[in-house]
Amino acid sequence: MFLILTFYLNTFSQQVDFLPNDWQNPAVFEKGQNAPHAFHIPYASADDAIQNMPKKCANYKLLNGQWKFKWVETPKQVPVDFWQPGFDAIGWDEIEVPSNWQMEGYGHPKFRNVAISFENDPPNIPDYYNPTGCYKKKFTVPESWENKEVMLRFEGIKSASYVWVNGQRVGYNQGGFEPAEFNITPFIKKGENDLSVQVIRFSDGSYLENQDMWRLSGIFRDVKLCAQPKTFIHDHYVVTDFDEYYKDATLTVETHIQNQLPEVAAGEIIVDVYDPEGRSILKDGSLREDFEVDSMGNVKVQLSALVVEPPQWSAEFPNLFVLLVQLKNADGKVTEAFTQKIGFREVEHKDKILTVNGVPVKLNGVNSHMHHPEHGQAVPLETLKQDLLLMKQHNINCVRTCHYPPTPEYIALADELGMYIFDEVGDEAHNNIWLSEKPEWTEMYRDRSRKLVYRDRNHPAVIVWSAGNESGSGQNINEVIKTGKAIDPSRPAWMYGGNAFYIPFEDLVGPRYWIPVDYKNLAQGKVLPANDIRASFMDEYLAATGNGLGGMDEYWEYIWKYPRLTGGAIWDWISPGIKTPRWILPDLSPQKNDGQIMGRPLFQQGVYGWGLEFSGHDDWVEFYRDPSLDITGNQLTIDFWVKPSEIPQPNVFVAKGAHSYGIQMADAETLEFYVFGNERISAKTKVGENFYENWHRITGICNGSQLQLYIDNKRVATTSFSGNISSTPFPLCIGREAETQDQGEHSGRLSKMVIDDVRVFNRAVNINNIEKEKSGLVLHLNFEEDKKDGDFYAVGLGGRTYGIIWPDRTVQPEINQIKRSGQPVKIEAVDIENGVLKVTNRHHFKNLNELEGFWQVKVDGETSQRGFFDCDIPAGETGEVTIDYRRPRIESTTECLLEVSFVLKEDRNWAPKGHEIAWEQFAVPTDFYFVDEEENNQKVTATEDENYIRINGNDFSYSINKKTGSFVSLKYKGTEYLEGGPEFMVWRAPIANDIDPWGSYMFGDSNVTPGMGRSIDNQLRTLGMRDLVSVVDDYELLQVSEDEVTLKMDVFANSSLDPSKRKDQWFFYSAFEQKQTWTFSADGSIHLDQEVIPHGPMPEMLQKVGLQFQLPKSFNQVQWYGRGPFENYPDRKTGAKVGLYHSTTDSMYVPYIIPQEYGNRSDVRWLKVHNDDDRGLLIQGNELMNFSLHKYTTDNLSRAMYTYQLEEAPTTILNVDYEVSGVGGTAIRQLQKYRVRPDVKKYKLTIKPF
Repeated sequence: MFLILTFYLNTFSQQVDFLPNDWQNPAVFEKGQNAPHAFHIPYASADDAIQNMPKKCANYKLLNGQWKFKWVETPKQVPVDFWQPGFDAIGWDEIEVPSNWQMEGYGHPKFRNVAISFENDPPNIPDYYNPTGCYKKKFTVPESWENKEVMLRFEGIKSASYVWVNGQRVGYNQGGFEPAEFNITPFIKKGENDLSVQVIRFSDGSYLENQDMWRLSGIFRDVKLCAQPKTFIHDHYVVTDFDEYYKDATLTVETHIQNQLPEVAAGEIIVDVYDPEGRSILKDGSLREDFEVDSMGNVKVQLSALVVEPPQWSAEFPNLFVLLVQLKNADGKVTEAFTQKIGFREVEHKDKILTVNGVPVKLNGVNSHMHHPEHGQAVPLETLKQDLLLMKQHNINCVRTCHYPPTPEYIALADELGMYIFDEVGDEAHNNIWLSEKPEWTEMYRDRSRKLVYRDRNHPAVIVWSAGNESGSGQNINEVIKTGKAIDPSRPAWMYGGNAFYIPFEDLVGPRYWIPVDYKNLAQGKVLPANDIRASFMDEYLAATGNGLGGMDEYWEYIWKYPRLTGGAIWDWISPGIKTPRWILPDLSPQKNDGQIMGRPLFQQGVYGWGLEFSGHDDWVEFYRDPSLDITGNQLTIDFWVKPSEIPQPNVFVAKGAHSYGIQMADAETLEFYVFGNERISAKTKVGENFYENWHRITGICNGSQLQLYIDNKRVATTSFSGNISSTPFPLCIGREAETQDQGEHSGRLSKMVIDDVRVFNRAVNINNIEKEKSGLVLHLNFEEDKKDGDFYAVGLGGRTYGIIWPDRTVQPEINQIKRSGQPVKIEAVDIENGVLKVTNRHHFKNLNELEGFWQVKVDGETSQRGFFDCDIPAGETGEVTIDYRRPRIESTTECLLEVSFVLKEDRNWAPKGHEIAWEQFAVPTDFYFVDEEENNQKVTATEDENYIRINGNDFSYSINKKTGSFVSLKYKGTEYLEGGPEFMVWRAPIANDIDPWGSYMFGDSNVTPGMGRSIDNQLRTLGMRDLVSVVDDYELLQVSEDEVTLKMDVFANSSLDPSKRKDQWFFYSAFEQKQTWTFSADGSIHLDQEVIPHGPMPEMLQKVGLQFQLPKSFNQVQWYGRGPFENYPDRKTGAKVGLYHSTTDSMYVPYIIPQEYGNRSDVRWLKVHNDDDRGLLIQGNELMNFSLHKYTTDNLSRAMYTYQLEEAPTTILNVDYEVSGVGGTAIRQLQKYRVRPDVKKYKLTIKPF
């Protein structure tokens, strides 16, 4: 180690060589850097160090703020000699540091998952496009820094960077999320100095930075200057080692002293440790050790002491102490002092268990990127703290820092607030996992491990190191682990986020994305060899995308049960949206299909005025999936002007997925006009040598029998066509084909071109008449006008909307299930009639006497009794408590629940007093009394004509369509209560998991149509579940008595149903037979008894089975007794309490970044939907039911890809569902028990107007 330190530190006196291809050479990833170490601010005295006020430290400067900045597309375009102090940068922009330059308006942010964002050819980088940022900053060196060593430190700079000071070459770095530090002493002067940095967006290091995130660049973390004495503390390492009883601890402080003097230096290291009140905890006083160090050498000084019963650090009790380290010279003068917050904490893994301070832990974790919707990866400190506070408040106790080191402040906050950290090395090769096997890449892997471990090894919050993510399982991963263990033997447990399950050199095993029963088999020893003693931690186990995160209870049932199962981390914490202006291109056609500009194209000279230039870097125009663009006949015309550029990926001009229609370059030399019917039919032609960089008019015409392709009004290709064009659920785009060019697999670029005057017709138009024709015109953009209208969250190329909080840190409903499944107190009934409960304290260290018990008795959601109780149960133990409540006497139709909670007794630094930690509800046995029903002397009658059945009573009149079975009117006391329905529905707007290809393997490939969406969504669309059309097959109307009428109907629903068909001819169709008995009572009540019988081919899972009502817009308030108050679904409902809740249509909306099904409430006993005058409908089921109240139509929710595409419906949409499928996860879909099966179902429902 000493030789390495000497090598690094003795190279400072000379400039380093900068070579043209440093950033394409895996062997070169740093030049001129200091050896990695734990950072500290060097104060001049112990008092200053203890006060720890960096802004007042004379030896420390932050260089954050405004820098001069020049952005160019390639390193070759960098201004000559810009790094010289006399370079004229007057015309340059200014940019805030830290920042990602893409978030400041330069270049193009790109979202990718598996694929690299440029042509994949390790270690090579495209020379035609590699954006480069040139930074310049003036800084002043105080006179007091004379005869000191001055260090320049970048906490994060991505991806490759060169550094000059006063025109001299200081050093080079690759990495991005790791620090880079340089000794600039030989290069500085008194007074003003010139700092220049060249940051190159892509380097060979980018092949290890292929994380599932926005690909951004720049100087995005703090830039620091430190002045240290000539003999200074380069590094320090703090270890706390408890005895076998975890009572007393040996504190070891190791310092590394570097001497830059030309002679031997001597001095003393002094160590003190103080508690929060400022009292020393070292019983024998300060630790002291003399040292002597050779000229230009270094020496390790180690001090240790036994600390008696120090309060331990844990996530539950984050006890921190202040370590003070002083360096005195031979004259006894303090020349350097610093403080470090430390915690007494010991981590071990043994006998299939991971322990903290000797206690087995259960980790309710999340993966968390560093992301902000406006600042990208330069996340403000207050936002980092907000993240950790939200986690603590929802029983999350662990973060995996995916997939790179977080900002240093994040780790310090975790120390302070109490959060276990799995700290991850910044290596993810993803679609280049073979790099982990290549020895020429080994040192780059190891360098990232070194920098992380040295930086963070003194933080008690870090309990496990992670060797990276999805970067292969070759020897280089082993080297990452070996390197880290040599630097930090105090943490013996290393894990690795690879997709391969069994990797012998990691200390913790996964798995990731297994179903719960497989996880149980692992715990029971059925998966690993008997001699494998490694504990299990699922670094990723549920991917929370959009409306998801179902099935969490099933995992935690086993995590709580089996010691080997430590827990896991959900993928992931923050939804990755970037706040983006809505930039609109008006559509001149009658359909008004305005386009949204995505990315950052530019307006340039077109053929008739302005055209739109696409850079090839994730620029395109996207349209709402409007029915007018679902061209399903046998005719089509596409026409536009384009000036294309040749790039490695073929250009897409206009396309609606790969299985509908479009015009694109099939390859660099071939132009293709295609439509898809039963197969893809194309008219193709080779383009000439003058095709690129010149304007051309491109036209494709499908006339029902031919496809005709024109270039510059000349027909160049013809092919036969018959049938109809397929409509697939992918949006029409200009510059992108949305079906295949998505964030998962698309490498490199999109389209590079200038385009003008785009037209699409739903019929064949003579080429000579296109510019004049209006008939059949469904889209026309001339690019002469654009407008801005608000903002939205962009997610890139089909980006997944992972996350359990939105980008602005608003929590999503799923977070409540995380809190519930992982709650650290289990409450069970022993003798509920007498209030006896069994309580298991699942905390690792906290006695329940530090919380307050609170109970309520609720009758139909209304609290009738309440009280508090004490509970003295140590961590990990079980006891009984008795709740002193009185059994209420209630009506026979009501329900009584005992609700028991544990809340904070006092304010904490992460939550206020009264914050709820855990809860449970129990049904209470009660005495019932019965209420006599009011006698009803009213009458009800029924009449019918050719089209309608009419039911009339004293206060109501109902009309039912005899052909469809739907109500056309439901009037009560003169007011119309219904605008349409109830319609039988098995379709809900697809949730993100329904349309994601990840996890599609969990559904079969039968009943699937190519291009008809992804996953289960394809089956549902293929079999016509989306647009069921109901037809009455038979009915019987009967006047049972003066106060009762029954209507029996046999109704069939099929999306492609011909009304003349009879049910015995339907075996080719997917259809649902509904045997309905409607009973109408004289008081206006409607009772429905329904049996649903599926016919024909069926999908593996229905999204739901229920009824949809179109209510007047004024019916915008709802009251219900069931689970709430927030959204919940059958596989994500136990985090929601059963109660009596009120809401509105607006409040029930859940603004998922990609619009989808939202707002369900489960286990509902009854609900009331009403207007401001308290007039509405009461709905009850014979069993627990689901409902949701929407302000958008299901069709709109199904078609919209962005929230700005939602338009409020003229009605209120009420969904009352007998069964609803769960939401599942992205990789692991709905567990079997949460899937609605297409089998025979029977339900009853009562609807009563009031």
